[in-house]
Amino acid sequence: MRITSAALKAAMSSTPHTLGWLGQFVFADGTTIRVSATGHDASFNSQTWTADKSFKGSTLKSQGDGSVPDGEVTAPTAISDAYDAEDVYAGTFEGMEITLFLISFDSPSDGGMQLGPYTVSEINYDDRGKIATFEVRGILQKAKTITVEELSVSCRSDLGDQRPGFCNLPLYPDDVARSTAYAVGDYVRVPDSGDYHNRMFRCSTAGTTAGSAPSYTYTVAATTTDGTAVFTAEEAWVRSGVVATRTNDGDFTATLTETRADTINSPDDEWFNGGVVKWTSGLNAGLYNQVRQYSHSTKRIQLWGTARWTVAVNDTFEITPGCDKTFAMCLSRFANSINFRGEHLLPGRDFLAGAGT
Repeated sequence: MRITSAALKAAMSSTPHTLGWLGQFVFADGTTIRVSATGHDASFNSQTWTADKSFKGSTLKSQGDGSVPDGEVTAPTAISDAYDAEDVYAGTFEGMEITLFLISFDSPSDGGMQLGPYTVSEINYDDRGKIATFEVRGILQKAKTITVEELSVSCRSDLGDQRPGFCNLPLYPDDVARSTAYAVGDYVRVPDSGDYHNRMFRCSTAGTTAGSAPSYTYTVAATTTDGTAVFTAEEAWVRSGVVATRTNDGDFTATLTETRADTINSPDDEWFNGGVVKWTSGLNAGLYNQVRQYSHSTKRIQLWGTARWTVAVNDTFEITPGCDKTFAMCLSRFANSINFRGEHLLPGRDFLAGAGT
């Protein structure tokens, strides 16, 4: 919170009827909406703040003892009417920051008292009344969050987490780029008319890709020379699928190929259990669902819950394998035990119960 001496003097000398809120809503993509709850348009900080009766920010509380500010902000009409509940579900508001200013609308040039910026933590949206209410948390929220990892027998990393020292399994490598240097071990994907052919490519000879793309060979273990770099084709962890038959929006069969389910893991019906479906076409395109049960023999996929919208035959998706976060699966299925983020050799209750005997 920032208070200028002029703003404090203006606030102290003004009656409550001359004070009003200004709100700045900044989306993750940079889109910015500025509104005024003073009853009329306001000019402040060289910006125009449009009057909006639906905007309310007076439920916010901020204290000087270092505690995390909390409260709610009712969105302006510019937001409430432009978006709907599906936008909330799709994460449109994730990463939004809200900054509030309390000014004297008789003399906004004197400055104002700033609250925020606050990060949106939860959104409630009323479709009937077209009212969006944002629950916010201040910048001290991160400082009050426990960030130290606890010891755990199971892995604390999510599958495909690319942070150094975490899982690092290449689920979604970037598409290969032109005239770009690659080091040995770097992974890329190479689209062919939008199809990745269930392959990814590992750089096996360091070098720089050519300005024009060569024709890549998608046969496993085959190599492709691209400029001075050489890439070797490998089975991708993410597999492409197409809905073949539909029982309901959470139960369907698919045209799907994953030969490793026959050889690496037993029983093979567990290969996609706990994995994630990312819809790439149809009404659910861009949305995700978690897999509850997979049958390798019938290619039947059952989701936890249902897809947000209707699943139709020929809808396409990408699906990732499941991981139960045990050291055994990390080693046998993914050959990634070097990145296992757990302490699977910790003595358990049996060891503790037997102490002293």
